[in-house]
Amino acid sequence: MINKFEKQLEKWNGGVLRGAQAKLARLLRVSTATVALWATGKRRPSKGYAAQMAQLFGLDAYDVMRLFAPTTTYPDLQPRHAPLSLRDAQSPENTYSADNKPEEEGASNSVSLPLLARVPEAYPAYDESDVVEWWTLPRRAARGAKYLVRDAQTPQRDDLYLIKPAGELIDGAVMLVRTGGGHLIARVRQERESVVLRPQAGGRPQAFPAGGVQAVGAAVRKITDAE
Repeated sequence: MINKFEKQLEKWNGGVLRGAQAKLARLLRVSTATVALWATGKRRPSKGYAAQMAQLFGLDAYDVMRLFAPTTTYPDLQPRHAPLSLRDAQSPENTYSADNKPEEEGASNSVSLPLLARVPEAYPAYDESDVVEWWTLPRRAARGAKYLVRDAQTPQRDDLYLIKPAGELIDGAVMLVRTGGGHLIARVRQERESVVLRPQAGGRPQAFPAGGVQAVGAAVRKITDAE
């Protein structure tokens, strides 16, 4: 039995489902595996990809979003005038509830997390253009994370990290940090007057003055070759 998204793909592809995912992937410039994950409900396309599909399918963008219902809800259906904060995204109307405890009444067993193309300049605020796609994960697997980012230093692999915001450096932990040269995912070692970062992508450890490294978040889980 095919789902709503697959039915639309079949209709769009002249009544033939075979090859439709690959065709859509080529037009959207994403991998076939990504479209397959959308079709199975393991991931959700971002609003930008939904808008592109709306043009291809001859549908309203909202109708495309409904193809991923009932488990898929989008946190940015209403127009807004300011970037959406990762904290604001946790409000009930945005269906982002990673901080809710499982025992709370009505709490879902899953959470929706954005895979960000990069760490936003205005962190903790992000814009829709920063979102590659939405992931739905079991709450327990999310471990309190608020978003996923790729390790930009491993282009040969697709290393993703679930990031839980943290305001302080945690000695011995793998963290997303900000330095004068940009963001880096590294294991932190704090010394008396310096901070040593060991990049997870490999390479030599780097030493920084104690005040030269800012904590962004703790990497609570690594996902390798996700696609």
